[in-house]
Amino acid sequence: MSEIRGEDNLERLRNYILRPELSLHNPLPDVLPRKFDPMRLLHAPRCPGSTTLAPRRDQSGQILEFVELDMEVVGANANNSMSMQREPGLLEDATRGSHSNFPFWPGGFDEQRQQIAALDVSNIQFGDKLLTVPPGFSSGYDFSQSQSVTQPPVVAVPSNVDLLENLEQDLDVQEWMKLTRSEGTSSTETPQSRKQSSVQSPSEEFKDVDDHIMKADLKPVLNISTTTKNFKSDWAEMVDISHPINNFKEQIPCPAMDFPFELDVFQKQAILKLEQRQYVFVAAHTSAGKTVVAEYAIALSKRDLTRTIYTSPIKALSNQKYRDFRKTFKDVGLITGDLQIEPTASCLIMTTEILRSMLYCGSDVTRDLEWVIFDEVHYINNPERGHVWEEVIILLPEHVNIIMLSATVPNTLELADWVGSTKKRKVYVISTLKRPVPLTHFLYTGAGGKSRDDIFLLVDAQGKYLQSNYEKAVERKKEMQGKAKGGAGGPRNHLNAKQEQNTWIGLIDFLRRGNMMPVVAFTLSRNRCDSNLAALQSVDLNTEKEKGAVQKFFLQCLAKLKPPDRTIPQVLILKDALERGIGVHHSGILPILKEIVEMLFQNGLVKLLFATETFAMGVNMPARTVVFDSCKKYDGLEMRNLKPGEYIQMAGRAGRRGHDETGTAIIMCKGSVPPSMELRPMILGLPEKLQSQFILRYAVILTCLRIESIKVEDIMKFSFKEFNLKLQLPTQQKQLRLAEDKFAMLPTLGEHLQPLINFYDKAVEYWKEKHRIMKFVVTQPKIQKELKAGRVIVITHGKHYNKLAILLNTKSVPGKDTIYKVLVLDHQLKAKDSNSLQQGELYHKILSLTPRNMTFQPEGIGGHTVLDIKAIDIISITKSTMKVDADAIIRNWEQRQLDRFKDSPPSGSVVKAVTELNQLNESYIDNPDNIKYVNLSKEIIVNADSEVAMLNYVDHLLRQVGAFLPHTNIAGFEQEFEKVYERRMLEIHIEELRFINSARNLTLYPDYCNKLKVLRALKYIDDLDEVTLKGKVACEMGQNELLITELILCNMFNDLEPAEIAALLSGLVFQAKLHDKPVIPEALKECVAAFEQINDTILAEEQRFQATISTDNRLNFGLLEVVYEWARNKPFAEIMKLTTVQEGIIVRCIQQLNETLRDVKTAAIRIGNPGLQSKMEEASAAIKRDIVFTASLYTEL
Repeated sequence: MSEIRGEDNLERLRNYILRPELSLHNPLPDVLPRKFDPMRLLHAPRCPGSTTLAPRRDQSGQILEFVELDMEVVGANANNSMSMQREPGLLEDATRGSHSNFPFWPGGFDEQRQQIAALDVSNIQFGDKLLTVPPGFSSGYDFSQSQSVTQPPVVAVPSNVDLLENLEQDLDVQEWMKLTRSEGTSSTETPQSRKQSSVQSPSEEFKDVDDHIMKADLKPVLNISTTTKNFKSDWAEMVDISHPINNFKEQIPCPAMDFPFELDVFQKQAILKLEQRQYVFVAAHTSAGKTVVAEYAIALSKRDLTRTIYTSPIKALSNQKYRDFRKTFKDVGLITGDLQIEPTASCLIMTTEILRSMLYCGSDVTRDLEWVIFDEVHYINNPERGHVWEEVIILLPEHVNIIMLSATVPNTLELADWVGSTKKRKVYVISTLKRPVPLTHFLYTGAGGKSRDDIFLLVDAQGKYLQSNYEKAVERKKEMQGKAKGGAGGPRNHLNAKQEQNTWIGLIDFLRRGNMMPVVAFTLSRNRCDSNLAALQSVDLNTEKEKGAVQKFFLQCLAKLKPPDRTIPQVLILKDALERGIGVHHSGILPILKEIVEMLFQNGLVKLLFATETFAMGVNMPARTVVFDSCKKYDGLEMRNLKPGEYIQMAGRAGRRGHDETGTAIIMCKGSVPPSMELRPMILGLPEKLQSQFILRYAVILTCLRIESIKVEDIMKFSFKEFNLKLQLPTQQKQLRLAEDKFAMLPTLGEHLQPLINFYDKAVEYWKEKHRIMKFVVTQPKIQKELKAGRVIVITHGKHYNKLAILLNTKSVPGKDTIYKVLVLDHQLKAKDSNSLQQGELYHKILSLTPRNMTFQPEGIGGHTVLDIKAIDIISITKSTMKVDADAIIRNWEQRQLDRFKDSPPSGSVVKAVTELNQLNESYIDNPDNIKYVNLSKEIIVNADSEVAMLNYVDHLLRQVGAFLPHTNIAGFEQEFEKVYERRMLEIHIEELRFINSARNLTLYPDYCNKLKVLRALKYIDDLDEVTLKGKVACEMGQNELLITELILCNMFNDLEPAEIAALLSGLVFQAKLHDKPVIPEALKECVAAFEQINDTILAEEQRFQATISTDNRLNFGLLEVVYEWARNKPFAEIMKLTTVQEGIIVRCIQQLNETLRDVKTAAIRIGNPGLQSKMEEASAAIKRDIVFTASLYTEL
């Protein structure tokens, strides 16, 4: 205290401490008087500008003036706006975007934008109870008393000059320029009026692209790709390619790109549409030349100084396309999960998943984007990844043009119609079934030796199936098998290793002599590919010169690998095979080796390539011949025949354009020849229709809830899955309007009808439950035994109210309701009631409950009819039976329904049955207790208590209906009830139509609601559906959103080493099946158990709320030990000794693991955990090394 300077301060402090009566909260004695500074009023706080200056130019490009335009969005940035006019994001996020960004507004969401605009304050009705004096004020202002201000008359803005119209009128260009300048610089126009004019007419005449880019209310930014939108119901149009285009060069005098060959008609038509900036869908066979369309779009964007994104289904295909386009265009970039090459290039190549991530993250690349090319778009059928294509198409902004390239599929127009209706742009479909090189299909029945030339043409180049040759192949195969077994035994479908080797050697010899190399042998199993390669070690297809070229190239490619990696067994085996001209290509091969095989194959140095199905989906790598070693494949669930689309995709690799006259597809018949009924549809059948695989991911739900502007229901509504429902919406909406108009014209029901309204509501509920329980009752075995011919039951069907009926026949059809044929009494002379046709079945069911209809008294003698009823028409089952000849009664009734027998008297069996039924009816009318009923709740076998409870509930509802029956005993009841019935039925119909027109009718809506419950239960969103911190972290995950988020926020990784974290996270990305139990290091067993417990918790919540469970949620720790040792810096050759999993599978797992580590690192930054962030960086650095992450040869060579 003595250190406090100044006696006054020391005294003041002493008083505060020693004198408690002084208030420490009374600052008045210490308040300094404020000095008044009027100049401070001139200093307004900084805020974003609400206007911008736009130049007004003439046709020569000279600026005439600058006009001030109001900006559409003020203060908009990537974290609060979806507008194209928002501020650019951070430079480091320019390419991939950021998970904290908002995506740009998707094209086609016009209705949603209008709904948001309708929420403007100016449109809100406040009512007439507004305060005129604000709280705390002594006076106010009553706006209702104010005089309206007279607005000055608005001068009509001259319409835009139509250039085409002026040219058609032969208006001189100089006169037109003069007109432009005179309008632009009119002396009678004041600056203020010019400003008003510019605001009222945003599309000023004679503006160039710069004007539009600067103009605030322009959407999209690039007018270069904008086309006039077509709002017809049909958004797809098939382009006619049957006629040649003779004036192609006249239509495009200055093409963006020239080709050194004559284009096909379908290519020319596609280029014409691209020049018009239209959406294009090209469906053609493999090697038909679809890439020409993509190349021209890239050339267009280069000419227009915009950008193009080329998407492919797989990373390997992206690398190959990067090399090919790089040769043509130079300015090409590649973006993968762990690599960015030239991200500012005008053409970017990536997988569809990368583009989806960029769109969700609001990448600024989208601003300049003019074209998106979807290669292999038929991949939308893929069950695991097809939904990615749908999400990307939905999210693309409206200024982006779409090009889809696909193999031939049956429903191209349907897919194009969906894309067009989603984006509100017409899609031009260009489909060709013509093959540049015709295909011929053969059956090979040889088995080596003398039979090595046994081959039979099955389908010729014209597509004709030769059944006679098929029969010859079958006979030849039987003859060979008979000789091999001495004439005994049947066909053998499995060959031993020696027989397999002889068969392949014989076929290879036949192909070499026939000059049919190179060959792709599709072997639909990785193990069979490897075993075939091992069996042909004695086969040499290359010359010494070719061997030297292979060896030189192989060593050049492996030069950048570490010496230990060059001696991996797979590398040595493949090196030896490639020198002999034989290669293998499947997912178990190391990526760098697969690329070596592909490049050697393209250069003609691989003559025989054993490949799995993935090789068929790649760049142009055609062979002269394609061989199928089997027509069956295992798809993960079962062994099945190849589908037509799968077969033709692989067979389409046969035939090199410009080299071969025909392509050859050979089906090997190792055992018996496949049945003709399997071969014909496989070869000549149509591919599978494209179907939606759309799923609702948690990340999509959380992202939509976070940005709020787009609803999850909108994403679902625009999916391909809901397209058929969307097509029916206009009709349903029209029906809803008509129903509402009709309802508005109905008279209001008076108070005196309220009891009848209550009677209607309770009767409807009763019949609903009664129908449900009767459907169940008739399925019970004991009741089915009772419901035989002659049983008397009580029915209500149409205007037949509560009648006794004799059961004549029961007809059951699987999948349909059982039909019961019954005989009932009727009036002798039937009166035609025209009004009965207007009422539904429910109307008569309700009337049957009234006292006047509880029994039936026939008029006249002998009246009867035979009815076909269902279980819902049965009211009760009596214990009474009658002896009747049911078949005779039915035959006689059906005969009397014919015109020439309609006046014939009924047969004796009919008369007898009607007489007995009439006597029973009279007895029942006199005393209802004369008939006994089966007690359904006691006399049937009911397995569950719920059915018994339902029966009791039906009885309870009937008693409640009885309470309203006295109100039905009034004069003119039916006329009054018809008013109630019509109004209530119309109300129900309107509710049904509103449901159909709402989001609740969407196929995925129940799953959406269930997943919302899961997210609430796990605290990813609160009770108001606001996204919590956990939810924001989950938004940043590429996959396994919930599991990874739970692991991060429960501090699972805080006490683990980077190598341990990497090993544990491998359980999320590894998917292959292992026969052996995985080896778990002792130090990680406890963590694995914790992983599984957290995963089980999530699965339990999903099961509790019946949410769809994704296959990604399965943990698989099969590579945990391998990844653990790899992250601890062990060589690749050593870790291969720890597992039987093939090298390529391991590499793919570790590469995917790196993406997961990057996601966890991003989440660590968001939650503010620098320790976890550094661990993720260390773990990523530990696994990103050597052969696993060696650069692609397509990006290096």
